[in-house]
Amino acid sequence: MIAPPVRLLIAFFFVISMAGFSQSFSPDEIIRLQKQAKRVTIIKDKYGVPHVYTKTDADAVFGMMYIQCEEFFEKVEATLINRLGRQAEIEGEKQIYNDLWTRMFVDSTKAIQYYHQSPRWLQKLCEGYANGINFYLWSHPDKKPKLINRVEPWICLMNNVPAMRGANITEAEVRALYGKPGARVSYLPNDVFDEQQATGSNGWAIAPTRTKNGNAMLLINPHSEFYGRIEIQLVSKQGLNVYGAPFLGQFNIFQGFNEHCGWMHPITMADSKDLYLEHIEKENGRYFYRYNNALRSLDSTQITIRYKQGDSLLVKTFTTYRTHHGPVVAQRGNQWVSLKTLEANIELLAANWLKTKSKNFDAFKTHINTRTLTGNNIIYADRAGNIAYWHGNFVPIRDPNLDWKQPVDGSSLNTEWQGTHGLDEVPHFINPSSGFVQNCNSTPLFGAGVFDTLIAKKPVYMLPDGHTPRAMSAIRLLPNLQNATIDDVIRAAHDTYLANGERFIPQLTQSYYAMAADTAFSALASPIQALQNWDFRADTLSVATTLAVLWMEKIVELNLKNLPKPSSPEDQYAVSNGANVTLKDISPQKQLAILAEVVSGLRKDFGSWQILGAKSIVFSEMQRVSLIVIVSQAGP
Repeated sequence: MIAPPVRLLIAFFFVISMAGFSQSFSPDEIIRLQKQAKRVTIIKDKYGVPHVYTKTDADAVFGMMYIQCEEFFEKVEATLINRLGRQAEIEGEKQIYNDLWTRMFVDSTKAIQYYHQSPRWLQKLCEGYANGINFYLWSHPDKKPKLINRVEPWICLMNNVPAMRGANITEAEVRALYGKPGARVSYLPNDVFDEQQATGSNGWAIAPTRTKNGNAMLLINPHSEFYGRIEIQLVSKQGLNVYGAPFLGQFNIFQGFNEHCGWMHPITMADSKDLYLEHIEKENGRYFYRYNNALRSLDSTQITIRYKQGDSLLVKTFTTYRTHHGPVVAQRGNQWVSLKTLEANIELLAANWLKTKSKNFDAFKTHINTRTLTGNNIIYADRAGNIAYWHGNFVPIRDPNLDWKQPVDGSSLNTEWQGTHGLDEVPHFINPSSGFVQNCNSTPLFGAGVFDTLIAKKPVYMLPDGHTPRAMSAIRLLPNLQNATIDDVIRAAHDTYLANGERFIPQLTQSYYAMAADTAFSALASPIQALQNWDFRADTLSVATTLAVLWMEKIVELNLKNLPKPSSPEDQYAVSNGANVTLKDISPQKQLAILAEVVSGLRKDFGSWQILGAKSIVFSEMQRVSLIVIVSQAGP
């Protein structure tokens, strides 16, 4: 059961006097908003976590969005502006092509259509969403939004825009195609993941056979910043009682639990979108593309983007194109590139809500069986003792002989999707004999501990994720959890062992001794000794931790540069998160030269290379290292 709130901070919304009246809302609208607000009770416990109590689900959503605005209005508004494709109205020309990208996939016209096509229960939730934000805007006349003065319920259906970088497209390519027709751009794949990933999402589910109280346990470590995110409980008399974390600006509990089950969604690279090389021809001023030995007319749409310039608001109109695969988003060589992805806005919004009301394993599986969740894995546990893990959710069926990490031929029938893999076809584990499942943005091959030979036979497009250091730590720790309590799980989750330290630091020390005759590296004797004596655990009093993490950062950067070009998001992410790092192509001399660079940098910045991890809280560069140690490699 979800624990009751501890201390009352907010009892009831009150009816605000007409002094708060905003010209954006009519008197009838204000009366309606006030009536709905009076049906909502919000209580904050001693930790500041809000608990929302209502009669209906729609009122619960109203309360959630009001409290999101009360605590993080700027971030909620930023989400709305981004979703509408209106960032350029605030930030100017630099955001024009990001707005264009958004509007090529969904705009207000489509969203209104989706809203009217939605079942009435979902429309009510969308209305509760808009009303909660609007009530906040009206009741806080001192709050000056950057752009959003009122919200319409259809904005909830603008919820399925693929990330540009995640699609292996750069803004420079979009700009070259639509900003200056006919221009050429050098494709820079490292623009997609040009930084190491200093955060990660980790999920564990532990079966009753491994716990002291005989109940399943679920560890949820969301991929989010420590601050600037809300946790919340929603309770309604329509059967809703859920606790967890939504993304700001959204009303679904993305990962959390109710009285019956819990769910967690690590980010996945399981392939759910594809780029197509289109063969374009122009006849009589019109564009066509070749498909199955015939010409098809390109659909075209005019999109007008407003953008800020000084104190003025200017407009720029683009003619964008679309094939049956999806929007044309880039040009490579003489071919245009279209992006195919799932367009199921209504089903996605509905599935994310309905799963929060699941009462058992079968119900949960029914809701996720719409297979509309893109970019996420699923870790699950319930009060009946079931645990499960699905790697991906929406995974199209494709020709396994093609390399789907790269653009494929758009003119061929052989590159079409052939339906969607069922839940029982994607890599998954349900109540495995190991007694646990885990995913840490990692491959499913070790999802239940040992290498799974059956999953290894799946199509390669299901298995692009590498074996991350966090996953290595998880499968090192989880088999040792026997008769476990929640405190045991928490201790395991904060284990400071660095898997990549044990993988690579011994190779570095071996390189040093192999090069002992080279006087160029004689000054590294003491740093090498510190690393050789290290137990591969992060410690704020450890000089070796500082040396190892800074050295590994540079090794990862070098691995990224050494990827074959053009490299895919899957390839880049599996290096940047530490999974596919290697020293194979880095000579002993280069390994030592990088360590010498680290030592020199520490001396320059701090006067000594013997810097303890504890000093990382003082210096910004070392702060970044501390985050990598704690979050990326030290276990979930």
